[in-house]
Amino acid sequence: MRVSILTVGTRGDVQPLAAFGMGLQGAGHAVRICTHPEFRDLVTAQGLDFAPIAAGALSRGTETEQGRRWAERQSRWMPTWVGFVRDARSVARERMRDAEAGCRDADVIVATNLAQVLGWQLARERGVPLVRALLNAPAYWMSRRTNRPAAAAVRQGAWLAARPWLNRVRREALGVGPLPLGEPIGRLDRERQLVLYPFSPSVFPKPAGWGDWTEVTGYWFLDARIDPEPPEDLRAFVEEGPPPVYMGFATQLDPDPVATTRTLVDALRAAGSRGVLLRRPESLAGVELGDDVYALERVPHDWLFPRCAAVVHHAAAGTTAAVLRSGVPSLAVPHNADQFTWARRLAELRVSPPPIRRKALSRERLEPALIGATTSDLLRASAQALGARVRMEDGVATAVAAFERRFGGARDNGSPAPGRPAVVAGGAP
Repeated sequence: MRVSILTVGTRGDVQPLAAFGMGLQGAGHAVRICTHPEFRDLVTAQGLDFAPIAAGALSRGTETEQGRRWAERQSRWMPTWVGFVRDARSVARERMRDAEAGCRDADVIVATNLAQVLGWQLARERGVPLVRALLNAPAYWMSRRTNRPAAAAVRQGAWLAARPWLNRVRREALGVGPLPLGEPIGRLDRERQLVLYPFSPSVFPKPAGWGDWTEVTGYWFLDARIDPEPPEDLRAFVEEGPPPVYMGFATQLDPDPVATTRTLVDALRAAGSRGVLLRRPESLAGVELGDDVYALERVPHDWLFPRCAAVVHHAAAGTTAAVLRSGVPSLAVPHNADQFTWARRLAELRVSPPPIRRKALSRERLEPALIGATTSDLLRASAQALGARVRMEDGVATAVAAFERRFGGARDNGSPAPGRPAVVAGGAP
């Protein structure tokens, strides 16, 4: 079958889908990933077709004043999400045209959380199935914990608010008619369209009563080397003393990055730990690192995390997966959106102390939490046991098996073998 995968967002929204795409391709399907141009090399290095979706990660995110304002609200759920969606209007027409080109010959469309409404529209226009690959925790958590009629009412209200501008985008980008009045997510569930949750059932088990069209597969890890090898001086730093604490929040918005660096370094020293900081050079200005702290901009998590005493992170889905796989304790400092759910779940699983909200981050709060994360036998034993279970799972194989149970194997349906040439910018081959 010809499978087009739509994913928008950050590297954490693309890398797992590349792993799933490789699994589908290994099973004989022809796979194309439609995502932002900055991830072209990540996709094509795995031997997968690529189609560009313009306009940067998520929308323009924190590149705009409006995006920064919404991110700084530090909301658990709606304000951050709504802010990015509102900003996405500015790029929606171009994105829809690009996505339509990338899905033009697809037999099945796969879409992640942030692309599922776009994927649903294209699947509906083409009359092909949609598979939802829901990377982020809230869709799962809220379906599991909230009142379903209330959740459906919230979705319907949000849909009615978004529908007018979505209809304008569809008319101007594709020349197609208006969308139905009913929100699409409930309809997809009623139609039993396949939903894949690419995280470990040891982290979020499949709830009793969920149908056979949903699958909690295990994480989709891409084991191919993507990041550069760690520098030799970092290797020496890690090996020459006690295991360090990793501290990094990726590309999360930081109104005062130098002050944050000082907080991290002061807490490390107060807790008696060495540290590896993932920080940009401008965030180090005037901060004395000394011999007990190593700073850099990029490092392969799969190499570093298992060598650490603990990992301090923002609890994004991809980083959380890497932490759990490493089998070391962590401390979550959630910034926005689903990060709060992951952070809370880590504490519930007893692999992390209680999280510290980003707005509440201080040396006084961070120091005792670091001591707990690096010295607790309970946290370490729980993290090691959970890491072993995660490493035993093969989430990609489970997901591919679920896909083929639903749609049949590639060699059973006469679809072309993989290996088509890469897609050129803006269109299908």
